[in-house]
Amino acid sequence: MDYSNPPVPTAAWGLDGICVVNVKTFTERRAHIERELRRFGLTGEFVFEHDANEITPELNEQYYLPNPNLTNGHKSCGLKHIAIMQRVVARGWDYCLVLEDDAILHKDFRKGIDNALRELKQNYANTPCVTFIGSGGNWYTPRSQRKKGQHLYPAKKGRFTDSYIIGKQAAQMRLDWIAQHKMSNAIDNAFDQMDKDLGIQLLWLEPTVVEQGTKRGLFDSTLEGRWPAPIQAFLHGWEKFRRKYIYQLWR
Repeated sequence: MDYSNPPVPTAAWGLDGICVVNVKTFTERRAHIERELRRFGLTGEFVFEHDANEITPELNEQYYLPNPNLTNGHKSCGLKHIAIMQRVVARGWDYCLVLEDDAILHKDFRKGIDNALRELKQNYANTPCVTFIGSGGNWYTPRSQRKKGQHLYPAKKGRFTDSYIIGKQAAQMRLDWIAQHKMSNAIDNAFDQMDKDLGIQLLWLEPTVVEQGTKRGLFDSTLEGRWPAPIQAFLHGWEKFRRKYIYQLWR
């Protein structure tokens, strides 16, 4: 597929483009993320290819190793992130913002993007890296490691794939790794594995500026093994309080 020409202009704020993971039938989620982006005057390019019911045996064989615990829903999500990386490489982008369709953008979203891009350009211009701007997994850089005026911190693992910035170097390295090794896990775990093998620099933005709507109970999870939305929202809120505030008292 030819990804060289964006179908809609999405560049803004120093970003080369914005890509959004979405399933064709998920109209409620699509309307949600469109509203979120519109609050900041932004437009996203939706990635519709590779829905779960469209995964052929050939496509599955091309990208995945056998794993009975990996559903077509997991595979679809991974393939959509691969399609985004193919876009990034084809277009030569250095700063692509990737969002999943349940993302909730904080009021300081613009400030967070500005801080991230400034430090990326100052300190990591020639480094293949991925910058996680959301609070996926409720992981935060320990307070003891934070410095006044610094917003990006090296990390040993990624946050979840709900919100991150990636450029052509890291995207090409990941695509090459996948072509050689294939994947056997959900995309966030697969990225952690390949990024460690490849030496891609992972960065966490502090403070975070995106939260997962599914974790907040805004939507039911489309993946198996998750709690119903109200219970998920309660568990997420408690975990966030523990990790963001209580744990920070001694870290």
